[in-house]
Amino acid sequence: MARSLLSLPPEILLNILHVLPIPSLLKFSQTCRFSHDLAISNLHTLSMGIYPSRMSCIVGRLAATRYPLPKTIESAFSLLDPLSSAQGSNQSSRSSSVEPEYPSSSKATFYDDNDPFRVSIVIPDAHQFDFMTLVKFHTALTQSVLSRHCATLRTLDLSLWTLSTPIANALSRLPALRALSLRIEDLHHVRPVPRTYMATSHIEQDRAWDILSTSAGQWASRLDALRIENAEVGDEQLIRILSQTRRLGELWLYKCSQIDVSLWSFLGSEWEGRTGLRVLAIMHSGTQLDEEVLDVISTLDGLQYLNLQGCHGLDEEVAVRNRDYWRIPEFVPPHPQLEYRTGPEIIEVDPAYMENYDESDGSAF
Repeated sequence: MARSLLSLPPEILLNILHVLPIPSLLKFSQTCRFSHDLAISNLHTLSMGIYPSRMSCIVGRLAATRYPLPKTIESAFSLLDPLSSAQGSNQSSRSSSVEPEYPSSSKATFYDDNDPFRVSIVIPDAHQFDFMTLVKFHTALTQSVLSRHCATLRTLDLSLWTLSTPIANALSRLPALRALSLRIEDLHHVRPVPRTYMATSHIEQDRAWDILSTSAGQWASRLDALRIENAEVGDEQLIRILSQTRRLGELWLYKCSQIDVSLWSFLGSEWEGRTGLRVLAIMHSGTQLDEEVLDVISTLDGLQYLNLQGCHGLDEEVAVRNRDYWRIPEFVPPHPQLEYRTGPEIIEVDPAYMENYDESDGSAF
């Protein structure tokens, strides 16, 4: 007589579920309570974004930074690379009921066949709700997903409209977290953003980063990789987070405009985990390279990948340092500043246009 799949030992079932992409894992979880519990316990990698329309989803994903992953060493974020062929397991979550009346997320989740770890949730009929309602729904749904899977999530990639205090509290309760990527979306492709929201959003993000930095001992001590993009995180907050890490191998900062030389000073002197850092990327964050910064990089002996794209100053000196002293295998130097010409500009004109030029009134016919 044929045996049921669920009659297999749980450890064998977990190994089978480990290689399933999100759609298959979700369908399996809907068969019975036992399979649902197995599927939930197998969610360890998740890349999620919430959007008000399919068009904004497409725009947001196209605008997402394609990070140049290291070639000689394996990155903790390689599973989240859409071009990667790695397979894994994920699952989406339905929204909880919160007031005021929010749009339902049922039948609004879709997946990318080329990226089995990515969940894109489109809010149906989002145009019927005001902006603040959508923001509250985004926060409530994200918090619900993180709270429901807090015990198993190891690799997390979130595209957020804003980092709110409820989301920060949920992130601080992820004890199994090993790799965290936070990207703050540009909301202008979502819909017009009220000015009052922009003002309060800055205050809310600062409070959220304070929560994450003060609770870093609960979630950051086991981090292997940290990636932050377009966030209003300050040097002091980031330093408090890094001070709690002991095994961090990757640090990616992209468009974090509040980063300055105090972070570099911490990396080179006070940070106990600097010997294990293999990947460092500080890109387009307004960083001004000087001798002090270059001396800090010299103390990071374990670096195998360094990306300074978008930094300014000492462009030639940086290349010389790496060639003669650092000898980092994979090195992306800053782009040189453009030199603008001060001489006269020459504009070429099609002779056929000049033949039809009427000098009397300065028009072409």
